[in-house]
Amino acid sequence: MNTPLPAASADSWSLARPGARRSLILCALGAVLGLAVAGLGLFSARGTRTSGVPAEDIAVVNQVPILLSDYVLQLRTLYDVSLSQATPGQKRAALDSMIREELYVQRGIELGMQSDTVEVRAALVGAVEEQTAADATMAQPGDEDLRHYYDRHRGDFASEGKMTLADYVLPAGSSPAAVGTARAALQSGGAPTGARRTGAMADGEEFYFAARIHLGDRLFAAAQVLNAGQVSPPVVMPDGIHLLVMQTNVQPLPAPYGDVRDKVLAAYVTAQTAILAAANERFLRKRADIQIAKGY
Repeated sequence: MNTPLPAASADSWSLARPGARRSLILCALGAVLGLAVAGLGLFSARGTRTSGVPAEDIAVVNQVPILLSDYVLQLRTLYDVSLSQATPGQKRAALDSMIREELYVQRGIELGMQSDTVEVRAALVGAVEEQTAADATMAQPGDEDLRHYYDRHRGDFASEGKMTLADYVLPAGSSPAAVGTARAALQSGGAPTGARRTGAMADGEEFYFAARIHLGDRLFAAAQVLNAGQVSPPVVMPDGIHLLVMQTNVQPLPAPYGDVRDKVLAAYVTAQTAILAAANERFLRKRADIQIAKGY
């Protein structure tokens, strides 16, 4: 019953089935070819992550390209510079704004809207921003929160200060004695020798914000602390040595909380909207697949 086949019989059986071997080989080749095709489709199918940024794009956000030509146009629109003229900071800011817009557009589509034109894209960005603002508005703060915000930002709810002053300048390199003589003359109400009055603040009383613009931050800081009739210490500037003569200085006064509660509420909501918008953008960026072309 268990007698083995003779060698000749085994060879005859093997030779008698050449079709079986050929079928097995063809099946193996077909399986390998199928795996290769499936792998190629997996990495090239729409919606899958690409391994790099195409040459015509500046970035790819969740497989949506941002065209290099649009990036160049953005630089021209924002800063009126070409790609070669733009500074690294301008390039980063322009690209960042385009990525932000694309993230907001995609978020708008998630909310059920469609985008196919520039106008619609702008509307989608605005809709996402308005949703964030609505979330901040709906979360009505209590009086304790508002008072805490008011205490930390009293200067924002103060009356606007006003000042009237004269700005005199001596030539750069004037000796300390010459500066001292001119300052003493101004303190006594006389004309300063060797100094000329500048055109800044020549129109009389100005609000603080206008005085800051006309004087510049450094001179405004020196003027802000002066009382009527005082002369500032010498302030060395690129155009010479300045002496400021204060005529009137009405300091800003914080308004009582009860008088400005509505303004405090509006400012609080604005601040909360900015915080929520920043958190929303961080979330969108964190979950997004963002690829940026090399060199950018």
